[in-house]
Amino acid sequence: MYRQCFDAGRQAMANTPEKKTFSQHAGIMAVLAGAIPANQEQSVLRRLMTDTTLSQATFYYRFYLNQALKKAGMANQYYGQLQPWRDMLAMGLTTFAENPEPTRSDCHAWSASPNYDFLATICGIVPAQPGFARVKIAPAPGELQQIKGSMPHPLGNITVSLLRKGAHGITASITLPAGLDGVFVWEGKEKALHSGQQDFDIGVF
Repeated sequence: MYRQCFDAGRQAMANTPEKKTFSQHAGIMAVLAGAIPANQEQSVLRRLMTDTTLSQATFYYRFYLNQALKKAGMANQYYGQLQPWRDMLAMGLTTFAENPEPTRSDCHAWSASPNYDFLATICGIVPAQPGFARVKIAPAPGELQQIKGSMPHPLGNITVSLLRKGAHGITASITLPAGLDGVFVWEGKEKALHSGQQDFDIGVF
């Protein structure tokens, strides 16, 4: 796929080997499928997010864009990608539309991925083992200085309260239900998590 469809000059993945049409979709799927070399993923995604000549992903497909950002180590870009949802709220929508205006599908579940990503990406709460037997918390706050969130788990609620400290530090208060443990990840550093409440700082400068 990479050899046949990647255009090095455009730093973009074509839709077909003829390289006549290009889209965000092709680049996103190429990153997720591992068809882009790992050392090129970030440059391809940065170009993809700024090149308006590419066919643009609509609201539902931006879920896959975010998964590609996470795979490439760019999860902190997520918060800055929420402008389409801010625009919908500014128009007075109380549910999310299927496509940008003009659209008449104003209640579209496929566009509701922020409901997932606020917890799984910004708070960073994801399963660390099958069946959510352990938890991994790797927050990606982007521009946010403070985060609070709670995710239901079969054993009880997982709660996080995070406060940025300087350029690289974070103060965390994490509560895991009885019987659940896991790991907290911040800028390459890991801290073991146990059941109950735990408060700690990482990389405070």
